[in-house]
Amino acid sequence: MQFASGSSAASSPRFNVPFREIRLPTPNRGPSSCFRTTVRSKARRIVQTSITNEIHAAEYEFPDEALPTDSGYLPIDESSESRLFYVYYEASKPDTELEISPIMVWLNGGPGCSSLIGCFYELGPWIVQENFSLQKNPGAWNRRCGILFVDNPIGTGFSIATSELEVPRCQETVALHLHNALSTFMEQKSFTKRPLVLAGESYAGKYLPALAHHILTRKNGNGLSSQLSGVAIGNGLIHPRTQVQMHAEVAFCFGLLDKQQSQYVQELAREVVELIDREDWLAAHDQRTYLCKWIETTSGIPTLLDVRRSSRYHRREDGTDYLAEFLNLPHVRTSLKVDPTALNFACCRKSVKLLMAEDTMKSTKWMLETVLKKGLPVLLYQGVYDAKDGAASSEAWMRSLNWEYVDRFWKSPREIWKVMGDKAGYWRQGRNLTHVVIAGAGHEVPADQPVCSRAMIETWMAGLACWKAKL
Repeated sequence: MQFASGSSAASSPRFNVPFREIRLPTPNRGPSSCFRTTVRSKARRIVQTSITNEIHAAEYEFPDEALPTDSGYLPIDESSESRLFYVYYEASKPDTELEISPIMVWLNGGPGCSSLIGCFYELGPWIVQENFSLQKNPGAWNRRCGILFVDNPIGTGFSIATSELEVPRCQETVALHLHNALSTFMEQKSFTKRPLVLAGESYAGKYLPALAHHILTRKNGNGLSSQLSGVAIGNGLIHPRTQVQMHAEVAFCFGLLDKQQSQYVQELAREVVELIDREDWLAAHDQRTYLCKWIETTSGIPTLLDVRRSSRYHRREDGTDYLAEFLNLPHVRTSLKVDPTALNFACCRKSVKLLMAEDTMKSTKWMLETVLKKGLPVLLYQGVYDAKDGAASSEAWMRSLNWEYVDRFWKSPREIWKVMGDKAGYWRQGRNLTHVVIAGAGHEVPADQPVCSRAMIETWMAGLACWKAKL
């Protein structure tokens, strides 16, 4: 894989795939054309795809052209009635025969946050607006691959947990549930010959390494292990012990805290590390939660996930969650084939987060190391304005990877990445690990930079087939 670069310096071996520039048919493209605000305004002029104006909830009808290819429920186990909800959009313009085009599984984080955030706010083909209209996404990720959005774990989003006792408390159970559900989906749809890519963001930095590790190491592999082709993680929480120690420095460098305040946060972080080392997982979770909330309260920002924002993602300025309101509309639930017994939709389910609290500060770095050692391509990317799980905290733990090629990776040049001739960020690659930092983006990269993020994922995915052949 080779990204468009601002440097001609020699680098470590890459996938031999040229970077594909994304060019929108718009005149007078300025230097910030890759930024979401510019892309969205251009998209309205180019495509003119807004469906519906403000409309009473009772009258709302989900437009036919925005309906997913399929949606419904997948089992977690033959003996359980609990099920994972999914929405699937097929590839719109695959560059191979559809039968061998990739399938991406997308997971949002939390824990307890619905992957319908990814579907209808970030990277799906249709994006929900504040007035409940649906607008075509100019940077939809399902151009070259089908995307399966899964509400994970059970109890999240529209997924159903028949008992609180069945909601996972650890990543091993999460991985087992996902493996069973994905195996069923692939077999039912006759997709067993299509390459499988695991992708997601935030707490999916736990889910994805655990799932990939489970697939690659389970006995009687075959099945998904023969399909698995790569793992992509955006702004992930992967190695909390190292990442929490970066919060003070990052907040200080963003100007959110002064030196004295940052020193206090560093003291809190040291306490978190001590709790982790004692394996007092719940206390470590609570202390980190307090630490992050203290930074937000002291600095006066609504979220560390993007220091520029005046409100949290998918919320109006008054704080109301318009995405959750949209997904609770009766016709939307019916159109997506939501089980009538499913709870009212919440973008993030607090009960699931509490049940998984003891898992939060545990590391999945060792699982990702296994994935790297087995030669599977891994993409790690972050938006520069994420002060919680951004580039600095990710690079900190990446430097401690137990992987034979880690030194070669860090000796390879960090190069400027361009899309449509404009700087989109930075990238580095060594062997099967790629790291990308995206300009103009916070925690939810596809929402902030739709066109650039699609260019990134398509470029990386274009190299997966030839890399898989080398394994």
